[in-house]
Amino acid sequence: FSSVTLFQGIIISFLFDLSSGGLRKGKRCIVHEGSAITSLSARTWASREAPNPMLLVSAACNALLLYRVVDKEGGLRLKRKFNVAHAYQPVRSTFCPLMSFRQGACVVSGCEDCSVWFLDVERDARPLINRLQGHAAPVLGVTFNYNESLLATSDASGLVIVWKRQ
Repeated sequence: FSSVTLFQGIIISFLFDLSSGGLRKGKRCIVHEGSAITSLSARTWASREAPNPMLLVSAACNALLLYRVVDKEGGLRLKRKFNVAHAYQPVRSTFCPLMSFRQGACVVSGCEDCSVWFLDVERDARPLINRLQGHAAPVLGVTFNYNESLLATSDASGLVIVWKRQ
């Protein structure tokens, strides 16, 4: 079992032994030294196409990063880096709950440009699928319900918008 912590742009994995209750330091990954990590989201697929767990990282260096967990020690390898407007606010991101490798894997992120970004992690050229606009302040929070029919977003002014998929 691996748990992840963050401090000043660095991710450190810790291994927890359930039988003994022991905690052991695993691997260390420098995302961007001196830049806050404001969100972590983990995803495991039961698929041959993607056998390794993934970690989505929102970093205040104008980046949304997707890492592959490559070993049992919590080692990370960068799979994708997306340039998003995120330098000052505690912006969050998440995986879309429903994933199909025929349609691509989707992540959603708030942005300091006052919009919500949908990104396809498998698409090399133009990964931005959609941009929702409706906020007048930086979008900080994004979360789905279980079947993706609703998306709730919140911004720095306190406004919450619940988006319904048509």
